[in-house]
Amino acid sequence: MKIRLNTILAAAAIAVSTFANDEGFVPLFDGKTLTGWTAARASGPDDSGAFSVNEAEQAIHTYAGREAGSKQQNDCLVSDGEYGRYIFKLEYKWVGNRYAPRTDWDRDAGLLFHVHGDLQKVWPLSIEMQIGESPGDDTKKRRFHSGDLFVLGKNLRATVCKTGKYYDPEGEPVEGRSVPTRLGTEKPRGEWNEMEIQVYGAEKAVFILNGETVLEITDIKQQTDDGSFIPLEKGHIGLQAEWAEIMYRNIRIKELPAD
Repeated sequence: MKIRLNTILAAAAIAVSTFANDEGFVPLFDGKTLTGWTAARASGPDDSGAFSVNEAEQAIHTYAGREAGSKQQNDCLVSDGEYGRYIFKLEYKWVGNRYAPRTDWDRDAGLLFHVHGDLQKVWPLSIEMQIGESPGDDTKKRRFHSGDLFVLGKNLRATVCKTGKYYDPEGEPVEGRSVPTRLGTEKPRGEWNEMEIQVYGAEKAVFILNGETVLEITDIKQQTDDGSFIPLEKGHIGLQAEWAEIMYRNIRIKELPAD
């Protein structure tokens, strides 16, 4: 059994390495440790907050081993590096458990980019490509659908292409969200979904779910102390743990040259 497990892990490691290096991508997760990432709620070297590594799955695992329905804290895992122009890819799947205070909510998580400011804050200032398993319809009852845009910070702005509105569906430029241009299709719980963001500094970002472009935003900017706005060109990358058990794997990035 041990020999077979080692064989499986070795094959998975080779697959991850080959996949990550394809087309110029490099891994941001080695499948064994959280090296290169720091959790906002980590209290020391032996505590990684809500995050741990599932070596059998070669994945980052939120709330691993926590009792279903137990009270937990949300958390954010932030990359040590900062990035401005790049293509970032990962896979995610919902594992099952939900935790108080959201035991009866739709499952919720997110991929953050242009993360800046206080990195120990939950949530840090950032732009979010939502991860969520709410039904794929376009009603106001929908809470968390993969591919939505959330803007985490009242001093941040982004324009949603095609509508020309800011990120709130009513068009009001305040901290909030937007429905995607197209509703992508999330795979059934327990299956791996592919996520991709293409980020071009402050100019543009494209959200892709399972191969389908679901949203494009432009003119990403932040407000300064004097009230003026400047382009938000770069930041860290973050992964959310938001009271639902989820795994992330095949985390990789391809940095793009400046224009």
